Amino acid sequence: MKHAKRLLPAGVLLVLFGACVTAADAPPAPPAPAAAPGAASAPSLEEVMKDPNRKVGFIRKTLKLDDGTERIYQVWVPLSYTPDKKWPVILFLHGKGESGTDGEKILVQGLPKEIKKRAGKFDFIVAIPQCASGAAPREPAKEAAKDAPKGAALPFRRTGWVGPDEEFALKSLQAAMRDYACDPQRVYLTGLSMGGFGTWSLAAKYPAMFAAIAPICGGGDPASAAAIAPLPAWVWHGAADNVVPPEMSRRMVEALKAAGAKEVKYTELPGVGHNSWDAAYAGDELWSWMLSHRLRSK
Repeated sequence: MKHAKRLLPAGVLLVLFGACVTAADAPPAPPAPAAAPGAASAPSLEEVMKDPNRKVGFIRKTLKLDDGTERIYQVWVPLSYTPDKKWPVILFLHGKGESGTDGEKILVQGLPKEIKKRAGKFDFIVAIPQCASGAAPREPAKEAAKDAPKGAALPFRRTGWVGPDEEFALKSLQAAMRDYACDPQRVYLTGLSMGGFGTWSLAAKYPAMFAAIAPICGGGDPASAAAIAPLPAWVWHGAADNVVPPEMSRRMVEALKAAGAKEVKYTELPGVGHNSWDAAYAGDELWSWMLSHRLRSK
């Protein structure tokens, strides 16, 4: 019998052995095969930002203005950035609360906040300057907008993103386009609150610079509508905004249409207060719309 046991076919032994093994006794599954070279998953934004020598993510930079003042700005460089292709570029103008000269508060709200949520998928170069002399959109424009009858002319006071801050914003965009592989036909402008005012202002002064604009909860001078009209615009505002009344955006949209604008979209968010930027920047709709527009080759 001893010899019989030794001569049992290997297949029978395997069947007998398998019948005695429980799930708890089963050997651990073999480790997953190692990723092929170049197939490793991309590092997270948190990991990237720990590297002081990083080439992607939020990059802190400085530049000098005409008066000799040095200013700090940030540039978002996509985690998948490569200079082998041309990337679309956005100039983002923050609101009053992020004003200063520290170069860090500008990453807290608006577009930078949204970028952090979708870091691996936000494939735009973004120039993020900081306005040093923030000013709120107050009287007379704000108060006049509340009760003015439809069609009445409104006084308009430019606030923030003027003078040296305007110069700085434009230079930060130019520097980003110089330092990275940006597509000069896909340059976009957006801003919120004070930056929404700045968006209208820059669009009026430099309409040939941008392929499309997205002013959020801001206001502009209706008299500038003719200059802005050739630009595709998607305007956003909260219907319950008590900081910058939605009438400020409504009047700009009406003025653009009267000036013959071919593409102006207006989204007014019911029940939303001053923070209409979270809704505007979330999702893919706004970014897909931007990418559908290009500057004409010169």
